[in-house]
Amino acid sequence: MVDYITREAPDIEARRLGLLDTAKALTEQGYTLPDFQQAGFTNPQQIAFARALQGIGAYEPFLQKAALSTDQAQNLLMGATGAPTSQQIASYANPFQQQVIDATLSELDKQAGIQRGQLAGEAVQRGVFGGGRYGVAEAELAKGQQDARAAALANLNRQNFAQAQQAALNQLERERAIGLGIGALGAQQASLGQQAQQFGQSDIQNLLGIGALQQQFNQSGLDLARQNQLQRIMQPYQQLGFYSDILAGAPTSSQQMSVIGQGGGGPSPIQAALGTGLGAFLGIGGLRRSGVI
Repeated sequence: MVDYITREAPDIEARRLGLLDTAKALTEQGYTLPDFQQAGFTNPQQIAFARALQGIGAYEPFLQKAALSTDQAQNLLMGATGAPTSQQIASYANPFQQQVIDATLSELDKQAGIQRGQLAGEAVQRGVFGGGRYGVAEAELAKGQQDARAAALANLNRQNFAQAQQAALNQLERERAIGLGIGALGAQQASLGQQAQQFGQSDIQNLLGIGALQQQFNQSGLDLARQNQLQRIMQPYQQLGFYSDILAGAPTSSQQMSVIGQGGGGPSPIQAALGTGLGAFLGIGGLRRSGVI
């Protein structure tokens, strides 16, 4: 049985055969896809991580100082509550009180002696010394002197007590004021600890934000470098496909040839080979368009 096949012009057929050889060589050569790369942490991010670790518990010293100040304030305020005790008043008594009393009474005794001398002198001048009237006057003078001693002693003790009591009251007021001040200091120390932590967290967030922008930029560079590398790998296949499209659309002449033993007309063996090879090659482009490569 004689069949007829159609062959293209020799120059076109030779080019198609060369295209097939090139496709076969590229297929046998193969290629290795570049690995994906991940941008590492930037310097601001690493600083932020270090500060975050260092900042854990950084507020505790402030809280410890605040707790200590609070305890001191409570102790002072508890001790300064109410009126001063007798022991507290006694601690502010004049340590030289007895010397003051002795000196005052000695001066009173001296004045009493002078008065007795004056009374005796007047009695002698009047000639009544030793008489009843002199005795009455002397007794009244002695009683007045004793009353003066008692009054002076009471006044000195009263003044000493009043001064000691006022000093104790003043000390309690000072302790209350100090206690309130220390309590306020404790609150400020606790607030400083909280503010220090907040400021530190704000710095960390700023560093992380800056670092993230830098990391994104670095990742974009790595992705672009991989795309460029893929482009260089795929360039020969793209050029081969472009050349194949040109040959497919190029004008050509054809001739028929008779062959024995084949049933029905159809493409030549070269055309069949080119169709199979280029079909496989175009499959590579499909992989690329699907995002596999």
